[in-house]
Amino acid sequence: MTPALPISIYYFTFLGALGIFWPYFALYLSSVGLSQTEVTSVLALSPIMGFLAPPAFGLLADARRARGWLLRLASFGTALSFSGLIVAGNARVPLYLATAGFAFCRAPLLSLTDATAFEHVRLHGSNYGRMRVWGSVGFVVAVLVGGRLLDRVGLIGVLPATTFVLALAAAAAWWMPAPPPERHPEALAAWLRLLQRPDLWIFLIAVFFAQMAHAAYDSGFSLHLKRLGFSPSLVGYAWAIGVMGEVVLMLFAQRLFSRFGPERLFAVALGVGCLRWLLLAWVRQPALLLALQPLHGITFGWFYVSGVTIMRDRGGLEAPTAAQGLFAGAFALGSVVGMLSAGRILDAAGGRTLYSCAAAVAAVATICALGFARRRSPPRATMMERA
Repeated sequence: MTPALPISIYYFTFLGALGIFWPYFALYLSSVGLSQTEVTSVLALSPIMGFLAPPAFGLLADARRARGWLLRLASFGTALSFSGLIVAGNARVPLYLATAGFAFCRAPLLSLTDATAFEHVRLHGSNYGRMRVWGSVGFVVAVLVGGRLLDRVGLIGVLPATTFVLALAAAAAWWMPAPPPERHPEALAAWLRLLQRPDLWIFLIAVFFAQMAHAAYDSGFSLHLKRLGFSPSLVGYAWAIGVMGEVVLMLFAQRLFSRFGPERLFAVALGVGCLRWLLLAWVRQPALLLALQPLHGITFGWFYVSGVTIMRDRGGLEAPTAAQGLFAGAFALGSVVGMLSAGRILDAAGGRTLYSCAAAVAAVATICALGFARRRSPPRATMMERA
């Protein structure tokens, strides 16, 4: 079996599990009695752990060449800890503890998987985008199935279904490449050299502000649609349309990278994000709101793929997973600040103010991204182009 297949299967199952619960988790927390501020506080546990875990896991994975084994361990822990939400019910302390455990184990999974996928590209000449797109496909399928599940059995059905698919992802992790661990002392020095690059910090600041704006979507979009009168199934369709746009546009990412470079595509994605949040602040008609959703393919799909490609090129062979951990850490920190702010703004002033603020933050991210693109090194083939 070619390594590309188990990597694609892992993306499909892991992001499929997120597709079952993530669009509806805020609604579930609201249904068990949490206020909108409490809901976003619980959701913010995920990016808090996302800020802490990926850089540490990434550096350990490179220093010990143990990426595959860490991926297996964290995947098992993710499934086990998420099952604790079923037991927690509406009890605040167990709910927070279960969510924190799930968030910690889940946090490094994508950066570990992305680094594994790029390693496969380097060794076997495959294509990162074609592997990663299966995660988006899994998310779409899961959102649609989750919406129907919601209509039939209610929000409580989301938890056992997600636990089951996370268990499938943990099983898929055992098919992924996992060579025996060995000591690699050069990884720390390579990581420290990476941190000394001024252009890297401009890029990470852009990631932080872009995801801070995007957090208004991640944590507030379902609640915003609920306030506008959307049914749970329509909320699911809105998420699915967005991710389908992500699937389509990811397939064209390699061609665009070859022509324009990931740095420019990164800046375009952030600029389109500014426009998307501004439109979302003012549009109220269901048809128009759904028509905006394909922009998710640019504002997240291109943003994410160009971001991990930029970090993979800068991480090199010595610290590829640690580099992805830095991207994941900046991404998560933006989510923490954005989610904690989004709930308070949504409670106090509503969706129009929330997404107007998101547009302003995205404008700052776009300015940083344009500055980074101007400072970039002379054009060279990216990992996706070499594939």
